[in-house]
Amino acid sequence: MPAQRLLELAGIPFDPDEPDDVPLDKSPGFTAEQVEGKKKPQRRRRGAGYISDPKKRKAIELHAENHAVAHYEKNGWTVERLGKPYDLHCTRGTEERHVEVKGTTGAATSVELTINEVLHARDKDNTVDLYVVSDIKVDTLTDPYTASGNKVTLFTDWEPAEEDLRPRKYEYRLPDTTS
Repeated sequence: MPAQRLLELAGIPFDPDEPDDVPLDKSPGFTAEQVEGKKKPQRRRRGAGYISDPKKRKAIELHAENHAVAHYEKNGWTVERLGKPYDLHCTRGTEERHVEVKGTTGAATSVELTINEVLHARDKDNTVDLYVVSDIKVDTLTDPYTASGNKVTLFTDWEPAEEDLRPRKYEYRLPDTTS
């Protein structure tokens, strides 16, 4: 028997053009709680996190950095890879930009920053861009690992606002117990 006929016999309204609107909590013999189950808190996708595989982490970083270098060179910048205190030093005539590059396999919802990266971006003497490459896929069957994907989010003249920063770690200095 077709499902639509069964729903009609059970007295459950059903519109075939709106199949998502079937009110399952109205089914005879079932309560809304039984149908919905216990509500679990939804975990929001958090963007970049720590990747324990060093080869995968390196492939993601290199892919994102290569993408950023290509972007700036295409726009007439001379690019020098530094790594620290920021990833790319870009010059074009008298212009200078410091670029912090982040790569993530997830959505571009957040990235992890070091204290030094935040302080550097907030320094008024620096012009900093944040270049984020997200949704990176990594093929771990190749040696070295190969990364692909290039959804880019670029923040020019970037300065991280206090309300957008969340503490994630603390370093705790242990008290001296030798005295």
